[in-house]
Amino acid sequence: MTVGCAGLAPGTAITIEVTSADPATPDSAISIAGRQATSKTAGADGVAAGVVTLNAAGTYTILVSNQATGAVLLNQSVSAVARATPTELSSTGVDPLPLSLGAAALITVGAGIVVLARRNQVS
Repeated sequence: MTVGCAGLAPGTAITIEVTSADPATPDSAISIAGRQATSKTAGADGVAAGVVTLNAAGTYTILVSNQATGAVLLNQSVSAVARATPTELSSTGVDPLPLSLGAAALITVGAGIVVLARRNQVS
Protein backbone atom coordinates (compact mmCIF):
# COMPACT_ATOMS: atom_id res chain seq x y z
CA MET A 1 0.00 0.00 0.00
CA THR A 2 1.14 3.58 -0.52
CA VAL A 3 1.35 5.76 2.57
CA GLY A 4 2.08 9.45 2.61
CA CYS A 5 0.82 13.00 2.90
CA ALA A 6 -0.19 15.73 0.48
CA GLY A 7 -0.31 19.48 0.98
CA LEU A 8 3.20 19.70 2.39
CA ALA A 9 5.63 22.47 1.59
CA PRO A 10 8.07 21.28 -1.10
CA GLY A 11 11.18 19.78 0.50
CA THR A 12 9.43 18.84 3.76
CA ALA A 13 10.92 15.59 5.09
CA ILE A 14 8.60 13.06 6.70
CA THR A 15 9.14 9.79 8.54
CA ILE A 16 6.90 6.78 7.91
CA GLU A 17 7.02 4.28 10.76
CA VAL A 18 5.07 1.02 10.97
CA THR A 19 4.64 -1.02 14.15
CA SER A 20 2.65 -4.15 14.89
CA ALA A 21 0.09 -4.34 17.68
CA ASP A 22 1.26 -7.91 18.31
CA PRO A 23 4.73 -7.94 19.91
CA ALA A 24 5.26 -11.45 18.52
CA THR A 25 5.21 -10.14 14.93
CA PRO A 26 8.82 -10.08 13.68
CA ASP A 27 10.31 -6.97 12.10
CA SER A 28 10.73 -8.98 8.91
CA ALA A 29 6.93 -9.04 8.50
CA ILE A 30 6.97 -5.28 7.85
CA SER A 31 8.71 -3.90 4.80
CA ILE A 32 9.13 -0.31 3.69
CA ALA A 33 11.62 -0.71 0.90
CA GLY A 34 13.35 -3.19 3.20
CA ARG A 35 12.96 -1.34 6.52
CA GLN A 36 10.38 -0.66 9.23
CA ALA A 37 10.85 3.12 9.11
CA THR A 38 11.82 5.36 6.24
CA SER A 39 12.26 9.01 5.38
CA LYS A 40 10.66 10.63 2.34
CA THR A 41 10.86 14.22 1.06
CA ALA A 42 7.93 16.11 -0.45
CA GLY A 43 8.31 16.98 -4.11
CA ALA A 44 7.37 20.24 -5.82
CA ASP A 45 3.73 19.12 -5.71
CA GLY A 46 3.83 18.90 -1.89
CA VAL A 47 3.37 15.10 -1.85
CA ALA A 48 5.61 12.67 0.03
CA ALA A 49 4.80 8.96 -0.12
CA GLY A 50 6.34 5.54 0.42
CA VAL A 51 5.26 1.97 -0.29
CA VAL A 52 4.55 -0.24 2.74
CA THR A 53 4.27 -4.02 2.51
CA LEU A 54 2.79 -6.05 5.35
CA ASN A 55 3.75 -9.73 5.01
CA ALA A 56 1.94 -11.08 8.07
CA ALA A 57 -1.68 -10.85 9.14
CA GLY A 58 -2.32 -8.55 12.09
CA THR A 59 -3.08 -5.03 13.21
CA TYR A 60 -0.49 -2.35 12.48
CA THR A 61 -0.08 1.32 13.32
CA ILE A 62 1.23 3.63 10.62
CA LEU A 63 2.65 6.89 11.92
CA VAL A 64 3.73 9.69 9.57
CA SER A 65 5.47 12.65 11.15
CA ASN A 66 7.26 15.83 10.13
CA GLN A 67 10.97 15.25 10.71
CA ALA A 68 11.75 18.89 11.50
CA THR A 69 8.95 19.57 13.98
CA GLY A 70 7.99 16.07 15.12
CA ALA A 71 4.35 16.92 14.40
CA VAL A 72 2.22 13.84 13.74
CA LEU A 73 0.68 14.12 10.25
CA LEU A 74 -1.01 10.70 10.21
CA ASN A 75 -1.69 8.10 12.88
CA GLN A 76 -3.63 5.23 11.32
CA SER A 77 -4.39 1.70 12.45
CA VAL A 78 -4.71 -0.88 9.66
CA SER A 79 -5.48 -4.59 9.60
CA ALA A 80 -3.77 -7.00 7.25
CA VAL A 81 -5.39 -10.34 6.50
CA ALA A 82 -3.73 -13.49 5.23
CA ARG A 83 -4.14 -14.19 1.54
CA ALA A 84 -6.38 -17.11 0.66
CA THR A 85 -4.64 -19.94 -1.15
CA PRO A 86 -6.29 -20.51 -4.52
CA THR A 87 -7.82 -23.97 -4.87
CA GLU A 88 -7.98 -23.99 -8.67
CA LEU A 89 -6.42 -22.27 -11.65
CA SER A 90 -8.08 -19.14 -12.92
CA SER A 91 -10.28 -19.44 -15.97
CA THR A 92 -9.39 -17.54 -19.12
CA GLY A 93 -12.83 -18.07 -20.64
CA VAL A 94 -11.59 -20.22 -23.54
CA ASP A 95 -12.81 -23.79 -23.98
CA PRO A 96 -10.16 -25.67 -26.02
CA LEU A 97 -12.35 -28.73 -26.73
CA PRO A 98 -14.18 -27.36 -29.83
CA LEU A 99 -10.90 -26.14 -31.35
CA SER A 100 -9.23 -29.49 -30.70
CA LEU A 101 -12.12 -31.43 -32.23
CA GLY A 102 -12.15 -29.11 -35.27
CA ALA A 103 -8.43 -29.56 -35.79
CA ALA A 104 -8.74 -33.36 -35.50
CA ALA A 105 -11.60 -33.34 -38.04
CA LEU A 106 -9.56 -31.28 -40.53
CA ILE A 107 -6.58 -33.62 -40.16
CA THR A 108 -8.82 -36.65 -40.73
CA VAL A 109 -10.42 -35.10 -43.84
CA GLY A 110 -6.98 -34.11 -45.19
CA ALA A 111 -5.64 -37.64 -44.64
CA GLY A 112 -8.70 -39.09 -46.39
CA ILE A 113 -8.17 -36.81 -49.41
CA VAL A 114 -4.51 -37.90 -49.64
CA VAL A 115 -5.51 -41.60 -49.54
CA LEU A 116 -8.16 -41.10 -52.27
CA ALA A 117 -5.74 -39.14 -54.45
CA ARG A 118 -3.14 -41.92 -54.18
CA ARG A 119 -5.73 -44.57 -55.07
CA ASN A 120 -6.75 -42.65 -58.16
CA GLN A 121 -3.11 -42.33 -59.27
CA VAL A 122 -2.45 -46.07 -58.91
CA SER A 123 -5.53 -47.05 -60.93
